[in-house]
Amino acid sequence: MKLADRVNRIQYSKTVDISNAVLRLRRDGNHVVSFGAGEPDFDTPDFIKEAAIAAMREGKTKYTHVMGIPELREAIARKFKNDNKLDYETDQILVTTGGKQALFNAVLSTCQEGDEVLIPTPYWVSYPEQARLAGAVPVFIPSRAENRFKITPEDLELAITPKSRLLIFNSPNNPSGAVYDPELLRKLANVLAGTSILILTDEIYEKIIFDGRTYVSLASFPEIKDQTIVVNGVSKAYAMTGWRIGYAAGPKDVISAMSKIQGHSTSNPNTIAQWASVAALSKGSEEIQNMVAEFQKRRDYVHKRLCKLPGIQSEKPEGTFYIFPKISDYFGKTYRSYKISNSFDFCQFLLEEEKVALIPGGAFGMDSFARISFATSFDELEEGMNRIERGLTKLYSS
Repeated sequence: MKLADRVNRIQYSKTVDISNAVLRLRRDGNHVVSFGAGEPDFDTPDFIKEAAIAAMREGKTKYTHVMGIPELREAIARKFKNDNKLDYETDQILVTTGGKQALFNAVLSTCQEGDEVLIPTPYWVSYPEQARLAGAVPVFIPSRAENRFKITPEDLELAITPKSRLLIFNSPNNPSGAVYDPELLRKLANVLAGTSILILTDEIYEKIIFDGRTYVSLASFPEIKDQTIVVNGVSKAYAMTGWRIGYAAGPKDVISAMSKIQGHSTSNPNTIAQWASVAALSKGSEEIQNMVAEFQKRRDYVHKRLCKLPGIQSEKPEGTFYIFPKISDYFGKTYRSYKISNSFDFCQFLLEEEKVALIPGGAFGMDSFARISFATSFDELEEGMNRIERGLTKLYSS
């Protein structure tokens, strides 16, 4: 059967591939420690669940406005005002089925065939594929571990061409955990100000930052606010990944275009989940603080263990629940039938030999690294790190 060319332009998600492999091994009776999960292991707080139950009992189960219920868009506007010092009217806010749909709607609304989409590395796996689906061309801006995986203004300037249409920006960053500081953000804003480049800033990990840092949105710089679309959601901060509620805010004409696309794809997001999200945004700060404190303890443990492993180099992440160690010293190593040529081989070896799952850095545009999620219990972290140490000892001594 002949498929559309757009399907052949994209790749399957590597993170999904790893998840499927883990499920297959577990079905076969193996105890697999998965460090691949992109979601908090905490349960959704009870008060959010109760808000969903109340919505069902009150008959709030019908279609809503495509852009989302007014109460949720008002709660999102208050969140932007209180947390980010950003003013948006409710008609500048679109509620979507997860943050991924918000990103995709934005790319489809702004990019045409041949446009260039600037994407700093490392990047979340779906950014380049969404650009390709829109007919655009991903242009990668390399970052360096010595810069803590953050691009510089000079890096950005070098990447810009007359075809540059959109910059997809992500801080806190998945997979590196990098958090851009206000001064560096200001310098990037200065490069973008006055250009025709739109900015799509993915801030889904905004609340998960460590060591007393204060989060600053790229949209908060007045000189680029009218060029910027902000994407966020409730999935990471409130442990609501399965509820599938994201949102976007930005220029009215762009949000209107995104709503038009959504009206012909999914229409409104899940009605019950929208009411639950109103509760989350209204009174969920204590739960966030407790969760972030626990993630910071886990980060410190995993970083300490990684720093003791031969051939591994690791920056301590400033946010998210990921760490992104350099593993390329193991390229060229062999063990039995395994030959390690890249990050995919490295992760395949650990999965098959030690039953511990990591995500290859090549999936994020940086093949010398691998992503570890520490969104799991301390018992699993300890067991998983022991397995990694055992596997690397086999490689290192071979």
